[in-house]
Parts: sequence; structure tokens; C-alpha cells
Amino acid sequence: MSKKMMGAVCLTALFAVSAFAQTADELIAKSIQAQGGADKMKAMQSVKMSGKIKMGPMEAPFVITKARPEQMRMDFTIQGMTATQAFDGSNGWMIMPFQGKKDAEKMPEDMVKAFRDEADFDGPMIDYKTKGNKVEYIGKEDVQGSPTYKLKVTTKSGAETMVFLDADSSLPIRIEGKRKMQGTDVETETTIGDYKQVDGMMFPFSIESHPKGKPAGQSIAIEKVEINPKVDAASFVMPKVAEKPKEAEPKKQ
Repeated sequence: MSKKMMGAVCLTALFAVSAFAQTADELIAKSIQAQGGADKMKAMQSVKMSGKIKMGPMEAPFVITKARPEQMRMDFTIQGMTATQAFDGSNGWMIMPFQGKKDAEKMPEDMVKAFRDEADFDGPMIDYKTKGNKVEYIGKEDVQGSPTYKLKVTTKSGAETMVFLDADSSLPIRIEGKRKMQGTDVETETTIGDYKQVDGMMFPFSIESHPKGKPAGQSIAIEKVEINPKVDAASFVMPKVAEKPKEAEPKKQ
């Protein structure tokens, strides 16, 4: 091999390494632009999504409300009873009336961790370095016949997910990760699609999630998205449980 050819090969290899190192940030930048751009994202202070969630034969209307920096609340109604799961930025709580629990109670720690990551208003990839997260470009992979760019996202808490960005649109179309279900780590697969524009921002209106390798799971059909609705900060805070009245002491004879 001539010195000129060897130099060209070395230069090509060096460029490939450099491009690989920069790819994650470039892909994130393209995805931000595809979703509406950084300016529109940062101008969004709250969002409300409503629709229906389907789990097997059961269908329930829901409302998800999120506010900066990391507050989230989900209300869903089953058989006339409305349940609530919420995170106020530090603590998670829930009310599950169809489980016989009408008072607010603290979430299990595993659920709090999941809600904390989910409540991140811009998601784990936006400003990921500032948040203490890590994003790595893994390579290209086909998802249901569509070429995608695969990114490994590791949050500050140690949670790992694989995010697949459509090669053409730069929008996320699949997320793979692990969730605690009844104390056990379960690999999950979430398919995201039916993107629609709302006030210049792209939102998915279809989200399907299930344990990896199993068809059973849940599907979410979003019917309405509201950007910057008026949100009461107190709605994210766990309501105080009223003290039970003390039983009257028996009268002395």
C-alpha cells in the first residue's frame, strides 16, 4: 500500500471516529428540530393530553398534565371511579379507589423513580449533559421495516432506555427499556406513532406499550393536546388525609 493510500485510509478512519463521537448530539439536534425546534420547546411551560387508554378489554378515559420542570399528574376513570397518579417534582402519590383506597397515599419507590423520569418535561435527551444523563449512538437498525438511528440513554438515576429515531423524520418511533412490575424487572417495548402538528409542535397521538416478546399490553390513543393550559401547581401536591375522629371515651360510672 502506498503512503498516499495509507494516509487516505488513516484520514478516513479518523473522520469516521470523529463523526461517530458527534453523531448522538447531531441526531438529538435533528430530532429537536423535527419536533418543532428548541425555541418552541422552551416556550412550552405546560401541556395537557387527553384520550383513552386500553388494557385488554378495558378502556378508560384519561388526562395527563405536565408542567415544568418535572411535575406530572395522570387521572383515569374506570367504572365511574377516577384514579390519580402524580409527581410534584420530589414526591409521588396516588389515589386508587377501585382498589378500595379512597385516600391519597405515597407511591412505592420504584414507581416514584419511573414517574420522575417520565415527568422530565423535555425528556431525558434534551440538555442531557446538564441533567447528568448520558446519550450514546449505537448504530442503525430497522424497526418494522423502517431504518432508524439507535440511541442508548442513561439517566442520572441509572435507568437505561434505547430510543429509536426514524431515519427520515428524526422523530422517536420506538423506546425499549426496563420497568419494575410487582418487584421484578420487565423489559418493555413502546411503539410511538401517528404524529400530528399542534401549534407548530409534533406530538404522537398513538402509543402502544407491552412486555418485550409478548403481545399483551396497553395502548394509548390521544385525542386532544393543549399547549400552555393554565395549571394549578397545587394539583400536583399530595392532598392531606383527614384525621379520623377519635372514638369517644366511655363515661365513668
